[in-house]
Amino acid sequence: MSIVSYSESGWDTQEERWDDWEDDEMNAEMKCLFCAHTAQNPSVLFEHVKQTHGFDFAKTRRQLQLDFYQSMRVVNYIRTMGLNEPGFGTTAAFEVDGTEAFLNDDQYLKPAMEDDALLYALDELDLDDGDGSDHEKEPVATTALTSESDLAARVRALEQQLAQQTCETQAVVEEFGEYRQMVRRQFYEGLDDAAATTTTADAGQTEVCSSDYYFNSYAGNDIHMQMLQDRVRTEGYRDFMYNSADVLRGKVILDVGCGTGILSMFAARAGAARVIAVDNSDIIEKARANVIENGLDGVITLVRGRIEDLELPVDHVDVIVSEWMGYFLLFEAMLDSVLVARDRFLAPGGLLAPSASYVYLTAISDAVYMRERVNYWDDVYGFRMSAMKPPVSDGVREADVDVVPPETVAATRALLTAIDHGTATAASLDFASDFAIEATRDAQLHALLGYFDVAFSRTQDAPGPGDAQLAASVYGGTGDSTHAVPEPASLWHHPESPMAGFTTGPHGEATHWKQTIFVLDEPIDARCGDMIRGRFVCHKSRTNPRELDLEISYCHVAAADKEAVVAGTAPLPAMKQQKYQLQ
Repeated sequence: MSIVSYSESGWDTQEERWDDWEDDEMNAEMKCLFCAHTAQNPSVLFEHVKQTHGFDFAKTRRQLQLDFYQSMRVVNYIRTMGLNEPGFGTTAAFEVDGTEAFLNDDQYLKPAMEDDALLYALDELDLDDGDGSDHEKEPVATTALTSESDLAARVRALEQQLAQQTCETQAVVEEFGEYRQMVRRQFYEGLDDAAATTTTADAGQTEVCSSDYYFNSYAGNDIHMQMLQDRVRTEGYRDFMYNSADVLRGKVILDVGCGTGILSMFAARAGAARVIAVDNSDIIEKARANVIENGLDGVITLVRGRIEDLELPVDHVDVIVSEWMGYFLLFEAMLDSVLVARDRFLAPGGLLAPSASYVYLTAISDAVYMRERVNYWDDVYGFRMSAMKPPVSDGVREADVDVVPPETVAATRALLTAIDHGTATAASLDFASDFAIEATRDAQLHALLGYFDVAFSRTQDAPGPGDAQLAASVYGGTGDSTHAVPEPASLWHHPESPMAGFTTGPHGEATHWKQTIFVLDEPIDARCGDMIRGRFVCHKSRTNPRELDLEISYCHVAAADKEAVVAGTAPLPAMKQQKYQLQ
């Protein structure tokens, strides 16, 4: 379910950061509190509010001596009421007398409207209007100064006036900074309880990253269009549900993170008796409209909120469907929420879709990628531009996300982890795995490559293929655990396949998840049959549990030494270690 800025060509969206938001809002149109009218200047906008709707914001703030936060609450309260009660403030003049509970209610510190430029502009009003008092500022004397003492007195007065205004400006800046921090904390209350549990021991030492406005990032249309246009993803879910209509018919189904409602509508069309669609993003309002437009509101019930906190209109469900996967499967940590939903609501013998997932590691030889993406800044028309390279902090590289041409794969694959969604726990999603892959041709290996597959079983008792089955070509394997590149097969649709599923590997059709690239500090000059042996560690970031910290230890074993090393009769070469972040 992951769409985050990683130079994603046709799949891009940008992660909103506060500094970017501030720059954009300086020139953004500000929407009226009560109607669709907009203006770029806050004073002009509030004059419109006063003349058209009878609410004098400046006078109210001045008379009630509303502080910065109370002013924010007034704006967000009016916007919230307008969203919940169409016509609010248009049929009767809105007034504030200072006794209203919302003036001290912190829920109204969270913006009610996405990208509300007016909130940022409130500090401009403070700067433009000073303290808002009715008296006029003392005019600067324009008469000739007749003595040196008069001039000195005027200079001192102006210096004092400047110092006072500087203090007022700084106070406004600090107030807005505090407000931003408070909103950040509001957003981060959406992080999973289960994910937070894994980092409790370090909570006092670290601060949650403020850039992960997770639920807000799924409120817009573009991100959902990108996911829906991913045929492997969307058709994989659709085909499983339509082909399993006999399993789903008459069942109660829970859709966790329903987005546009597409999976819920697939389930309804497949014969579900009832579908409960849950999402904590604004997109759920559009999902509700989509459900009604398609005449499925008699089957699908939409509920807004975090699955960790909600009480559903039923005690148990028979099936949980969710598209929770992120880059490298576990980025965004949404599986944690699905596991909470399973433990709270799934009836005994219930089914999860997908039912199992698998993370793989291989290696690639891609001189073009290295030249155009990794080493580009080493030679830009004959000039070195090292300062333009992504920083490597404390030896930690940023893992890259991109579509890798299948012909660049130069090694067998290793299964890093297999997850049974029916039995997994949040803690078990952090994993460490030994791996061994073999070069399938003579090549310089530039990077290790990660990707994942998911399985859709008709019963959670057999959630996915076993180890022996995974080697078959139907699951993207080779039939041979040591050599050859898997045959292209994005969807597990072959007649001999006992279950459905799909791959995000380079041997399949490209998906919006792409593959995850772990560039090596030093390429490995491998010959066919050489082995890369090591250990892969993956865990949630301590600073932001939706991100991943990864560590790879590895060594290069020549084909001639491989048998002895595996048998333990020859020493293992010295391990190299690299650390990565996926954020």
